[in-house]
Amino acid sequence: MTKMPSGSAHTTDPLALARRVLAGHTQATTPPAADAGPEQPPLLTGAETVAALLADGGVRNVFVYAGTSELAICDALDRSEGIQLSNGRGDKESAFMAAGASLMTPGRGAAVLHGARGLTNAAGAVADARRNEAGTLFLVGLPSSGSARFLPPHGEHGLLDGIGRFADWSWEASAVPEQPGERHAAAGRFVERLRAALAFCTAPPYRPAVLGIPQDVAEKRWIPLDALLTTPVPAAPTTDLRQPALDALLGELRQAGRPLFLVDDYALHDPGLRAALDRLSALTGAAVAQLRYRRGPMLFERLRDEEVTNFVGWLNPFSTVHRALLAECDLLVTVEDRNIYERVVGPLPGCRRAAVNTDPSKVLKNEYLRDDEPLAVGEPALILTELADRLSASGEPAREPWFPAGARAEHLVSPERATTEVEDGRRAVARALAATLEAWERPALVDDSQMFGGLLSEHYDDFPPGLRVFGDHGAFVGGGLAYATGLAVGEPDARVMCTLGDQAFTNSFQGLVAAVQEQARVLFVVCNNGESVSLKKQAAASYGATDRAYLANVSHMAYHQVADALGVPSQQVVVPVGGDPATVEAAVSQLTTVLEKSAAEQGPSLVEIVLPSDPDVWRGIWLTQGFEEMPPADPEGPA
Repeated sequence: MTKMPSGSAHTTDPLALARRVLAGHTQATTPPAADAGPEQPPLLTGAETVAALLADGGVRNVFVYAGTSELAICDALDRSEGIQLSNGRGDKESAFMAAGASLMTPGRGAAVLHGARGLTNAAGAVADARRNEAGTLFLVGLPSSGSARFLPPHGEHGLLDGIGRFADWSWEASAVPEQPGERHAAAGRFVERLRAALAFCTAPPYRPAVLGIPQDVAEKRWIPLDALLTTPVPAAPTTDLRQPALDALLGELRQAGRPLFLVDDYALHDPGLRAALDRLSALTGAAVAQLRYRRGPMLFERLRDEEVTNFVGWLNPFSTVHRALLAECDLLVTVEDRNIYERVVGPLPGCRRAAVNTDPSKVLKNEYLRDDEPLAVGEPALILTELADRLSASGEPAREPWFPAGARAEHLVSPERATTEVEDGRRAVARALAATLEAWERPALVDDSQMFGGLLSEHYDDFPPGLRVFGDHGAFVGGGLAYATGLAVGEPDARVMCTLGDQAFTNSFQGLVAAVQEQARVLFVVCNNGESVSLKKQAAASYGATDRAYLANVSHMAYHQVADALGVPSQQVVVPVGGDPATVEAAVSQLTTVLEKSAAEQGPSLVEIVLPSDPDVWRGIWLTQGFEEMPPADPEGPA
């Protein structure tokens, strides 16, 4: 079920009337709805109100897997100018697609889910969208308020309260009051809560919101049109540039001789971050490093030195040079920290510390800030720009970088060295994908892999500037396929590649149905290395080596054939990384040709890359030891 934006509608239709009111085009002579008295304002159903407010709030793509409770909402959305309604072919898939549509533009996507059965099925997707800070609205169709107490199959007591905790914002509409006075107040409350949900999704830190609507609330015509006009739109939150923490942080920067900014990739959601960070680090002579994940999902968007001159790459605790940076810096400033704790980053220095963050609770949970150290709350680009403005206004000269020029080369030093043949083969595979992305005008990469993503992150510098990369901080194996489909549908000007592990594909290929239906331009690249290499490596390190057949792939399953059967043009290429160099070179050449051909498809396409499962081929990816157990880093880097 797909509905493209339509043209003008008849003004006596309450939905079209609401849309015209919100656009500011209603005239005083607009006729009332058919069932309203001559002196009464037009009445809208709850579903029509939802559709009008979503369209007015910037939602452009809604993904649905409807049941009986959602049909009125779906019909209203399907008639709504400016909204494309798509059947997600599953509640979990619809939730992921809505989150994907909102990755670049928060609030662009929304999903309609079916009561207890649908929302519980999609609970993992809701939690994953929260961890990835995808600002999207999940509308949940609930049983009619009159039948809810009998607990029909799609009803559960406390459903929104429970699963709503995954979203940080939830609300359930109550029954439509019988008394006219109470009904008017309830209508205003309904409009206010829906607008508040949309505002929550589109304000940093971006997160999903869950809003429950009983069937009778959606179907009844009970909301006066003037409720949409008189209920105020929530004011957008602003960053307080006069907060005392900015003065304190400015003082710390002035006193520091060797500052270091440590950035988490969440900061790169802010489009102005790169320029602000480049300017401030240049004024202060600060080194800039980015947190790197070495276990689980590992491929995330990263800064580049052509964007931030003082960028020294992924922070690498295994490099003696980078350890020296941490030891010698006298001020550590974290930017949009979500996961800066010892298992991820290694021991932090004992110097003065400060933080810039949209969500202060995320910093405080990591337990490194002391009570007397500043935490500036708000959008990082605005805060860093304000600090740079104040430094510039004081006339202080820009400082020279305090760190060694060679620090940039240290981010690839590894405690586990692969052979030259393996390194060359892995880089050749990464470069084949990079060449495809480089040919696209607005490329985006959605990663849902672990070992493959780790391989690609090793060679991030080979990928084109301007590439948007979305990894999965929720580690939901199988979400990336639907994320990528939603992103392609929600951002038709973007060109999307989705890198998948074999386990991720097995857990998500149902989502290809919607990708075919919508003709989403996604090039899916599945890495088939025969088994869960990451878990076998972790298990061997923790419990000893053994066969562990339960971690192997299904021996007779060919991923490209599954996709082809679902209508996705698919091909397979075997690349024997670590083998004879001439054979590997020929295989990579074939891979490049296949990727180019697949990228030319007008809808989705899939390439299955078969790589060896040999642990030596994946050496240095997915580290199993703690930093304190590692031997001194080899300054020579990988062989």
